[in-house]
Amino acid sequence: MKHVFKQLVPPLAHALRWYHPRYGWKGHYPDFATAAAQAGGYDAAAILERIQQSTRKAMRGEIAFERDGIEYAKPETNFHLLSSLLRVAAEYDLHLNVLDFGGSLGTTYFQHRQHFSHLKSLHWSVVEQAHYVKAGQAEFASDQLHFYATINDCLAEQTPQIIVVNGVLQYIPDWKALVQEMAEAPIPYLLLDYVGYHHPERITIQHVPPVFYGVPASYACRFFDKADQWAFLEKFYRQVFSFTSSPDRYYIGLQPFYYEGQLWQHLPTL
Repeated sequence: MKHVFKQLVPPLAHALRWYHPRYGWKGHYPDFATAAAQAGGYDAAAILERIQQSTRKAMRGEIAFERDGIEYAKPETNFHLLSSLLRVAAEYDLHLNVLDFGGSLGTTYFQHRQHFSHLKSLHWSVVEQAHYVKAGQAEFASDQLHFYATINDCLAEQTPQIIVVNGVLQYIPDWKALVQEMAEAPIPYLLLDYVGYHHPERITIQHVPPVFYGVPASYACRFFDKADQWAFLEKFYRQVFSFTSSPDRYYIGLQPFYYEGQLWQHLPTL
């Protein structure tokens, strides 16, 4: 019995973190703008400072990686993401050029860089908000890691083979305009990861526990209707495969959900 209890504690603690009267996804808003107007946002200076501190440790190898300001002592691999990137690299003779949209200060790059040592070349370009780009260029940029304020800025210097949108699309006010902008760029692959779904579409405010950033944070968050989202994506891409991002279960109110993702390949242009 004691052994069973020890096995249950981590998943229960994880679930209760998000199934909480103060934290998690709350509300059912008529549109994204209404939710965003009532949320705190993601651009607080304290959040950036927390992520800078943890990213410094990841860059120096003092921790395995950081995510959302939380420091991880042990390596943790996103195998769906990694297999997608290595698939693309194999197609391009072990040269990999990534556009990481909303990639913070290089979270995914630092988390997985040990797996790319066999590549002939690697360019990892983060497209982020202006204050993240400024911090990234000043402190974390390298021959492999680059920071840009827009997709066009990235395309002026890089030739990405894949766009990674990891846990980001649900926070974009006009996500269809973003997908269309990406589809108009000459980038063969699109990887969506950590996307939440709900039928019908639901717009909430996500209240983040302070364990993540050290300060309270909240932002508008969309749960996509899967059929509607995929129908729009299929105007530009064909789906290569889909997957469950993580075995962790989360809750919108009493309703559980799992994060999901897909690898998409750009349709041939006429």
